Amino acid sequence: MKNFIKIAKIILNTIMIIISILGVLFVGLYIYGIQPYVVESGSMEPAIQTGSLSFINKKVSYEQINIGDIIAFKVDSGAYATHRVINITEKGFTTKGDSNKPIDNIITTKENYIGKNIFSIPKVGIAVKAIQSPRGRIIFGTIIVFLFLAGILIGEPSKRYKNKENNKENVK
Repeated sequence: MKNFIKIAKIILNTIMIIISILGVLFVGLYIYGIQPYVVESGSMEPAIQTGSLSFINKKVSYEQINIGDIIAFKVDSGAYATHRVINITEKGFTTKGDSNKPIDNIITTKENYIGKNIFSIPKVGIAVKAIQSPRGRIIFGTIIVFLFLAGILIGEPSKRYKNKENNKENVK
């Protein structure tokens, strides 16, 4: 039983450390103007896969973009797109998804430009989307509460409890 509790403590501590590191990392990225977006279509495959978490640097100015850069921008519907710049004109950027045959029918201007893609992590966006759903939030929240409670219940007994145990042994 003691080995099980030791292993459970190690696992719980590891999970909580990973969650804490990820939280700090995402807050740090956000402070530096880097925002994650979930890629929902295959228009940029194979460079960026469907379900990837794409990190967009919002601090890269519109003027710094070159042909070949992958950028994020708002489309007419208010949704976001992440495509490659294939031409730069006085009107703005012409973009195209790597796996799309036609070019985008929207010109990216300063007004709808969001930022430059700096990297993406395949498949992580699927988990992010799942957590963002109402059911996912309930499940994720339940897991966090469970981990917290398990940490308390499996944690070290208080000194007071240890002292009571020692007193019982001394009385016998």
